[in-house]
Amino acid sequence: MINRSPKILVIKSDISELEKVENFIVEILNEFDLAQKYFNRIYLCVSEAVLNSIKHGNKNDKNKTVSIGIDCNMNEINVLIEDEGEGFDINTVEDPTLNENRNKESGRGIFFIKNLSNKLEYNEKGNRIQFKIECK
Repeated sequence: MINRSPKILVIKSDISELEKVENFIVEILNEFDLAQKYFNRIYLCVSEAVLNSIKHGNKNDKNKTVSIGIDCNMNEINVLIEDEGEGFDINTVEDPTLNENRNKESGRGIFFIKNLSNKLEYNEKGNRIQFKIECK
């Protein structure tokens, strides 16, 4: 999905690092001259994936890192986020829109990413997510 060398940010598995992620996205929007109206959608998807990597993937282990790669071409942003965790099976994540899951806190981030992005993929291990967001 990412054809050339993406811009890469590597952070510690600490939610305080989300400020770096926000600044990274602002830099990318500016560098590729993308409208600010895309910021919220991009930031929501990236921050949800990063939070999942920190909390579920790396289990809040500050000795582990999360890598965020972002590339922009032809009016789309391609994002690749990878953690050092053991991974998970996307098929085991419960649908947060079902009545029996509405009060559960898990599964919402993936739901948001799936609905706000134009393409979503996980690697087989489940510790790397890739998604595309069109900016037209």
